Amino acid sequence: MLRISKIDEELVTLRKPALEPADSVKLDRGDCLVVCAGFEDRAVAFLKDAASQSGQFRVQLINYLPFMNENRRSEIHDVCRAASIPYSELTYDRQDPSGFGDSFPDALGPVHGRLFIDISGMSRLLIVQILVSLGIRPFGFDRTTVLYAEAIEYPPDNKKVQEALSKSDVDPLYSIMLLSSGVFDVMVVPELLSISLDGQQTRLIAFPSFNTDQLTALRTELQPSRYSIIHGDPPAPENKWRTESIAKLNHIDNLKGEENFTTNTLDYRETLDRLLEIYRLHGAVERLLIAPTGSKMQAVAVGIFRAFVRDVQVVYPTPRAFTSPTSYTIGVKTRYQLPLDSFTLTDVQ
Repeated sequence: MLRISKIDEELVTLRKPALEPADSVKLDRGDCLVVCAGFEDRAVAFLKDAASQSGQFRVQLINYLPFMNENRRSEIHDVCRAASIPYSELTYDRQDPSGFGDSFPDALGPVHGRLFIDISGMSRLLIVQILVSLGIRPFGFDRTTVLYAEAIEYPPDNKKVQEALSKSDVDPLYSIMLLSSGVFDVMVVPELLSISLDGQQTRLIAFPSFNTDQLTALRTELQPSRYSIIHGDPPAPENKWRTESIAKLNHIDNLKGEENFTTNTLDYRETLDRLLEIYRLHGAVERLLIAPTGSKMQAVAVGIFRAFVRDVQVVYPTPRAFTSPTSYTIGVKTRYQLPLDSFTLTDVQ
């Protein structure tokens, strides 16, 4: 297999900065803020704050298809117009995302200052596609910063999940729809492909979620030989119950040939370290497939990892249906920034 020699070892040695609290991020002339028109409160938090400081920056807005009335596109337009912030728009089709990563740097255009990527309203696959597209540029992540806003509340609540677990124990065919359900398709976008050898065994690196159909679809469609399961550990004590409940909902104990890891859902460094460990242990003999269905900061780790380690393939089970947007995260809690400059390698090919 075509393999980039020891690039994973170089990535291990790079300084991995921690998330920095960023209650206020001031954008200046020449800077660009990439924001996605999601429907959560946190999707517009950074833009509103930056606009209130009258910085002369520009906005690159990404709109989702299929369109949802609850998306905040109009609100973003209003904020930009009120503050005389120039903006341009791109469309991201969840059901046909192929090629978006390849075209994103050109569509973004020249950035004369700093580039800020607000992932708060982005889907996991979009996060990975954008970070990979930026990381493989000749100058990599130079002057690039990820912005992320935590929510105050993360549905579903424990009571609702326990009710779903009880019903699924009684009826194995019970359909669990907590945040999203079903899978439209298992996406394999061309820019995130990898080369495989005939007869080579595959290992799926999966992040189980409340949408149990995602892992089921990955298992059915890909039929991996082995599994590396990365469970999410929420930083807030009141959310710790979610790790075990998600594992039960997805029947992780019934998987054969699995190894299990647990990483903090906010500290991307833990996930990045585990990915590098999995690659070191299995990358030479197995084809690795990664499905970034965990937290958004875990998706950031996948994006950084894949920007350097190119013989790993990203796959993504796109949900078929979503519950009401009012069932998603509520409010804006702590806001963070993550400078990515230290992840730039000038000799990456």
